[in-house]
Amino acid sequence: MSRVLAAATALLLVSTACANADKPASAARVLTLSAPSDVSSWDPAVGAGATSLNYLQAVYSSLTTVGNDLSISPGLASKWSYDAGRTRLTLTIRDGVRFSDGTKVDAEAVKANLDRALTTPGSTQSALASVAKVTAAGTGQVELELKKPDPGLLYQLALVPGMIASPKAFATLKITPVGSGPYLLDTAASTRGSSYTFTRNPKYSLPVTYGFDKLVIRALPDTNAMVNAALSGQVDTGGIPMASRDQARASGLATKEMVGLIMGMWIVDRAGKLAPPLAKVKVRQAINYGLDAKGILAAVDKGYGDRRTQMFSAGSPAYVPSLNERYPYDPGKARQLLAEAGYPDGFTLTMPSENTYVPALYPIVAQQLAQIGIKVAYKPVSSAQITQQYLAGTYPAFMYTYTATENWLDASLFLGKGGVFNPFHVDDPTVARLMGKIAVAGDSERGPLFQELNTYVVDQAWFAPLYASKTLMVWKKDKVKLDVRDDQLYVFLRDYQPVV
Repeated sequence: MSRVLAAATALLLVSTACANADKPASAARVLTLSAPSDVSSWDPAVGAGATSLNYLQAVYSSLTTVGNDLSISPGLASKWSYDAGRTRLTLTIRDGVRFSDGTKVDAEAVKANLDRALTTPGSTQSALASVAKVTAAGTGQVELELKKPDPGLLYQLALVPGMIASPKAFATLKITPVGSGPYLLDTAASTRGSSYTFTRNPKYSLPVTYGFDKLVIRALPDTNAMVNAALSGQVDTGGIPMASRDQARASGLATKEMVGLIMGMWIVDRAGKLAPPLAKVKVRQAINYGLDAKGILAAVDKGYGDRRTQMFSAGSPAYVPSLNERYPYDPGKARQLLAEAGYPDGFTLTMPSENTYVPALYPIVAQQLAQIGIKVAYKPVSSAQITQQYLAGTYPAFMYTYTATENWLDASLFLGKGGVFNPFHVDDPTVARLMGKIAVAGDSERGPLFQELNTYVVDQAWFAPLYASKTLMVWKKDKVKLDVRDDQLYVFLRDYQPVV
């Protein structure tokens, strides 16, 4: 089992914050937070993954802004519009914004960034794959010509792919960021791989202002180190495992349970190329009925999570709460479905296993599937080869985790024929029809279509999700105010406010 980086992973993101407060140095308010990994690059053209997103929003502004409910609002682009076919996106660039080197943020600068991203190999290039051509229309407008409608593009432009750097600094962005964000990286006060200090950017001029005068991000990839830093007060806020909740509360920290990864089985060989039984919907449904999700949650994650049968994130337009009751644990029903599908004596299912993340999961799954007649034959895979082999069509099914994000991005990745998480490139006419409708639908029409798509996929049992795990955000009550939604995927710096 592995963790998937998507545009989306369970992340501590840095973005905009609260009320402006220019304090004298003696009263400077400092926010110190922990991040679960080091920054891989300060260059937005190559750093669209989770490791960079933790840091880059401190120094860069993005074209759009994603809200806590995944809604999209202005950023460097003050407004935008699509043509009737939704294959041409026109962005109006906010006037008066300057990079920290003093140069102007205008249409030419935005075009230079997007053109560079489209030709620089990496995850940013992949995120902008729908963009065919970028044109600067004067100094204030940028037109993006798309290969096909992409409802997730504005979401991507709110993250690293939409972050705009000074073209004058392109050659040195990897080590020295130059953007128009709220902070400046203080290299003299930073230690690569350990701690990064940021001070206010005096040229920052976007509408949202900041309450903290200084920001410090500590890279703590070791879970124990992250817990110790939070409990000992070395950081003001961060994420820690749910198992440390009681300790955090006893130490006086405020806590908030956050939705984490979706755990479950990915039944990717839906056409039965390697495992013919999986081509039958009743077999896939039998697997769902045959796995005791609540029991596995209790055994593997100590009950810290919520039952899920769907892959889309809670609170998103596609989410249908009632679907989570679709497959109650029922081994008898599972055996009945297998018999009706022509497999009364069951069959053997080959799946990979590894021992890095949750080794206790594999024997439980094998035991429960054996009870309904499916014998699991595991093939050990090294952790370094997990993603490569899982997404290469090597196995018909596997246990995996997924961080659900924006609906169109998720649907494109694991439902679309060409999706990277659809390794057998299964082309389902109903999925294709619904995604085609969603691609050209207006905002108000998209939600019901996503729910129809979600319901169809759950009924067809393309996956056997078990539960969404939980993580824990902690913060110092006397220094930080934090207000986030129960179904919020990410915690942005704008969610933090200083205690007055």
